[in-house]
Amino acid sequence: MDWKAINVRRLLIALAFCSLLVLGIYNQPYYPVTWFDEGLALQGALNLVNHGQYAMKSVEGFRILDQPLIANGPGLVIPVAAVFKVFGAGLLQARVLAAVFFVAAALLFFRISSVLYSAPPALISIFLLLSIPDEGFLFYGRQALGNVPALMYFFIGFFFFLALGKTKQTYYAILSGLFFGLALVTKGQYWIFAPALGLAVVADYFYYKQIRPIHSMIVLAVMLASAALWFGVQYKLVGAGNFGAHITALDSSTEVTILAFRTSRIPGNIWYLARSGFLFFAGPGLVLSILESRQRTVVGLGRFMLAVFVLVWILWFSFASVGWPRYMFEAFSIGLVFSGEVFYRMYLFIHKTWSERRKGSVLQQLSLYTGSAFLLAGLVWAGNGLLHQIQDIDVRYDATPEELAEYMIQNVPTDAVIESWEWELDLLTPDHTYHHPVNRWVDLKTAETQFGEMTDETYDPRLYHPAYLIDGPFSKWTGMYTEFLAEGCCTSVVTIENYTLYKINSREE
Repeated sequence: MDWKAINVRRLLIALAFCSLLVLGIYNQPYYPVTWFDEGLALQGALNLVNHGQYAMKSVEGFRILDQPLIANGPGLVIPVAAVFKVFGAGLLQARVLAAVFFVAAALLFFRISSVLYSAPPALISIFLLLSIPDEGFLFYGRQALGNVPALMYFFIGFFFFLALGKTKQTYYAILSGLFFGLALVTKGQYWIFAPALGLAVVADYFYYKQIRPIHSMIVLAVMLASAALWFGVQYKLVGAGNFGAHITALDSSTEVTILAFRTSRIPGNIWYLARSGFLFFAGPGLVLSILESRQRTVVGLGRFMLAVFVLVWILWFSFASVGWPRYMFEAFSIGLVFSGEVFYRMYLFIHKTWSERRKGSVLQQLSLYTGSAFLLAGLVWAGNGLLHQIQDIDVRYDATPEELAEYMIQNVPTDAVIESWEWELDLLTPDHTYHHPVNRWVDLKTAETQFGEMTDETYDPRLYHPAYLIDGPFSKWTGMYTEFLAEGCCTSVVTIENYTLYKINSREE
C-alpha cells in the first residue's frame, strides 16, 4: 500500500474541505445581505422554536403553514429551528448551518462527478460549480435558503441510487427514495424530477437492466410517499376546513412563478441561458452525457437520469416559469457534473495534437485552434467569475438590516405595531410587533412587476392600526407603499441606506 499517496490524498481532501468552509463562513452574515426570502424561512423556524407553530407570524396571529413555508420546506426550516433551539436564534447561526449544507453539497457533487467520470474532470467541474454564474452555488450556499439543502438531499438520493444499481440491496432503494422525497418537500420545483425518474425507470427496464423492477418501484414509491406524507402533515396543520383555501393559495402562487406560462417571458428566459454561461459550460457536457448514456451500465443509467432531469428543467424554466435566475440554480448545479469531462478531454486533445499540428490536415488544425479557444475562453470566464465572487465575499460588507434593527431596539417601543414587508427584520428584532401583507400580495405584485398585470385592489396599511411603517428593499421594488406614502401619511424618522422608518401620522393630523 502506497501510504505516501494516501497521505497526500488525505491532505488534499482536508485542504479542499477547509477552503470550502472558509468560502461558506468568511464575512458572515454580512454578505450576501439578508433579504425578503431568507427572512421568510427564518421567521418560520423562529416561530417553531418560540411558539411551537409551523407558521408565519403577524400582529393578527399565526398564519399556519403559509406559502413561504412550502417554498422553503421542512428540509430547511426544521434544521434551522434545531440550530436555533441549541445555539440561540440569530442570522449568524442560520448562516453557519447554511455553510454546512454548502460544504456537504460540494463534496457530494465532486464524489458523484468522480463516479460518473474520474477525479480530474470532477475537479474541473467543481471549479466551474463555484465560479458560474455569479448568483449561483457559492452565492446561494452562503444563505439560509432551501436551494442548497435540497440539492444536497438530491445528491444523497442519487448516490444511493448508484449504490442500488451496484449492490442490488433493498435498503439503498429505500434510502434513495427517501432523500429524493426530502429534496422534493424542501424545494417544490423538484417535482420536475418525478418524470425524469420515471423515464429512467422505464429506460432501465427496457434497455439498461441494471436495477430490479421491484427496487425501481420502491424508489418511486418512497419518494412519492414522502411527498404524500408532507401533504398529510399540511392537512393536519391547517385542518380539514382550511385545507381547500390552503391549496388555493398554493395554486395562486404557482400560477405566477412555477407555472406562469407567459409567452412574454420566454425570450428573456432563453437569453438568460446564454448570458449566464449555461449553454457554454453545461451545454456540451449535456450532449456528451446523452451520447455516453448508451453504455448499459449503472454509470450510463445515472448519466441518462441526470441529463433528462436537466433537460426537463431547462424546458420548464424557458417556457413555464417566471424566469427568475435562481430558478435555474438546480439545472446549473446538476448540469455542471458533466462539464469537467468536456474540458478535460479538450485539454487531452490539445496536449496530444499540438506538437503534430503541422502534420495534420486543415480540418485537424481548425479543430485544434477551435478547441484551444474554447478551453481558454472557458477558463478565463470561470476564473474571472470565481475571483469576482471571492472579492465580493472579502470586501462587500452590508450590515444595513442590523443597523436598522439596532436603531429600532433602542428607539421603537416593542408593543407598537410596525407595518413592514421586510421579513428579514423579524429575526433581528424578535421582540417587536409587526404586521406583514399576506402572501396573496406577493402573487399580485409578482404578476405586476414580472408581467405588467396590474391589479385593481388597493392595499390599506392602516388596517391593523400601525404606529410605524418600514419602506425597505422589497416594498420599494414592488411599490407596495408608494401611493400610501405619497398621501402624506407619514413622517420620516430615520433612513439607513435603502430602509426608511416612518412614524404614521394620526388621521386628525
